[in-house]
Amino acid sequence: MIEHDRKNLLKVINLIKDIGLTTDEKCPITYNQICELDNAEYILRGIGVFAKPKCKEHGQQMYWADYEYAEDVRGDDDE
Repeated sequence: MIEHDRKNLLKVINLIKDIGLTTDEKCPITYNQICELDNAEYILRGIGVFAKPKCKEHGQQMYWADYEYAEDVRGDDDE
């Protein structure tokens, strides 16, 4: 794992910890924490090599689908 990935994972794990601590104390989650979570999704996707399945009819990634291992997601040329 490269240092850049480790630095990004460190940010994500600390964000998750902070949100957990905040909610344990019954305090509201901040807007900034939510904004950082959006970025955390893409960091984890890239490092974990995850992908969302594609719509069979249109070939576009399904927005609401759960991530899967990228190698298990069928490509456009798969039958």
